[in-house]
Amino acid sequence: MIGRTSSRIISPALAWIVMATAAISGCDTTGSDRALERNKELVRYMNAEVWNKADVDAIEELFTPDFVLHFLPDGSETRGIAGLRQHVRDLHDAFPDWSEDIKLMVAEGDLVVIHYVSGGTNQGEWLGKPPTGRRVRVNEISIFRIEDGRIAEQWLLPDLDSMQRQLAGTGDQ
Repeated sequence: MIGRTSSRIISPALAWIVMATAAISGCDTTGSDRALERNKELVRYMNAEVWNKADVDAIEELFTPDFVLHFLPDGSETRGIAGLRQHVRDLHDAFPDWSEDIKLMVAEGDLVVIHYVSGGTNQGEWLGKPPTGRRVRVNEISIFRIEDGRIAEQWLLPDLDSMQRQLAGTGDQ
């Protein structure tokens, strides 16, 4: 459940996705339907293999060598295959049962936008803090840019406020 504070953060992004979905659905995509479906399938497959199964070996085939993950809450970036592998390992060390469930996916041109709910049980150090043993559920939005059949960039917006409250035991799942 998204709290009042976090809903102010996420709501504008969700509103943008709804507007983008409406705009995309009104476009004539007859010539590009197959490409859009390939891009969406790439993101679905990547989500299942990399984030849900922690298959870091799949990263090299799914992402460009110069991939950049833009972490919107603080403006930080993770660059390259090695950086992404470490990011996936760190997340799964902290949340061994981490999984992501895609709720909405839209595509236009070389972009795929998804809204998903992620979750796991905190059993390892996360962001410098000891494990809490608490389970979290987090709304997230990502925009992926596809280049030559691989993911070149990702812009990630998780509901960190909700996640931090859940880890502290002061928020709902």
